[in-house]
Amino acid sequence: MKRKLTNLKRRFVRDESGNILLMAGAGFAMLVGAAGVGADTVQWYLWNRQLQQAADSGALAGALALHQGADFDPTARAELTRTANTSFVIETLTNPPSSGDYIGDTGAIELIATTSRKLPFSGMFMSAPPTIRVRSVAATIAGGKHCVISLADDGVGVEMQGTADVDLGCGVVANSRGASAIYFHGSSYLDGSPISSAGGIVYDEVNLPANAGLQPFGIPVDDPLEERGLTVPDTTGSCDQTNFTVKPGTSAEIYPGMYCGGINVRGTLLMHPGVYLIAGGSFKSNSQAKIIGKGVTIILTNKGGAGDAATVDLNGGAKLELTAPTLDQDPDWAGILFFQDQIGSAQRSKINGGSELIMDGIIYMPGGDLDFSGNANQKSQCLLLVAKRVGFAGQSNIKNNCGPEVESYTSRTKIIRVVE
Repeated sequence: MKRKLTNLKRRFVRDESGNILLMAGAGFAMLVGAAGVGADTVQWYLWNRQLQQAADSGALAGALALHQGADFDPTARAELTRTANTSFVIETLTNPPSSGDYIGDTGAIELIATTSRKLPFSGMFMSAPPTIRVRSVAATIAGGKHCVISLADDGVGVEMQGTADVDLGCGVVANSRGASAIYFHGSSYLDGSPISSAGGIVYDEVNLPANAGLQPFGIPVDDPLEERGLTVPDTTGSCDQTNFTVKPGTSAEIYPGMYCGGINVRGTLLMHPGVYLIAGGSFKSNSQAKIIGKGVTIILTNKGGAGDAATVDLNGGAKLELTAPTLDQDPDWAGILFFQDQIGSAQRSKINGGSELIMDGIIYMPGGDLDFSGNANQKSQCLLLVAKRVGFAGQSNIKNNCGPEVESYTSRTKIIRVVE
């Protein structure tokens, strides 16, 4: 019996098959440890990503509050707290940023946050958990230029009718916060960028080029001409002309002054440079008209400032060549082609392009609506449309190759975005 036990002992000592079990056990322990560390690493990465997203949201909210004149600090903290799903410490929250490319930028917010939590596996061999640190800088920056600006704060601001085919050398912006601030009907098409609104943009793929720069639900733009302080000259005096009409087949020349009851052109009209007050009625032409006016400003108002302002009613087929005055010609009204009194009108102004439509300058109707339709032969090289609401139909080609009289008033969208 003793001999059997001794032989069994010797066989056990000499047996090498047990090494596999020992090696497997050690390898399994390493595998479990690696899996644990891997799981902790994934968790750290997830926390980093989530905290970065929350920091970006907080910085954006703070930058928006700053832009609106409110206190950025509580707004940024509240948004960070709302969106973060882990505990955190705010290391830095400052305006302007104290580091990076936006140091000293008073329109920028810098937010730095940290988080640190112990995890099961890594905690067994790390004396302290790692600190996750994220940084976000949000700022108000300028977007693209706009030469079509709707100032209405509700409803449809810019409307593209089903037949519209518009080619712009600039962008379109609507200040309406409505869901349909910019509305495309049917197969209408707009080639311009950026297309911005404070509200929504209703469109289909056929309405825009593939690379269209859409910026819905953004910040309203300022009225680019408000600071200029344009005011309607006194209209309480006597009228230079009343219900002035150019009959078909006839020609006429007119000079600056006050034209009560409007101007109706069915023949040929030459307008000498200067400021024309249209007190009531409309500035109107029919399909056979020809109007030439270089260096002119046409102010649409009413006698004594009472009632609706005059409107524009230019019908298709007319030959129109109208340009605004330069700075040298008239510093007060430089660049202004049409200006409608802020009292506005219940009637929409209409510009229907004819076989030859040349209009260069600013059409400024802050209280009125404007419908614009051109054609393939339109040759406007510099046209800025600023109205309460703007509608497009037909084929229009508007360029933005403007001189200093107009260029300084093209509006830029203000965009709040994470920049670092």
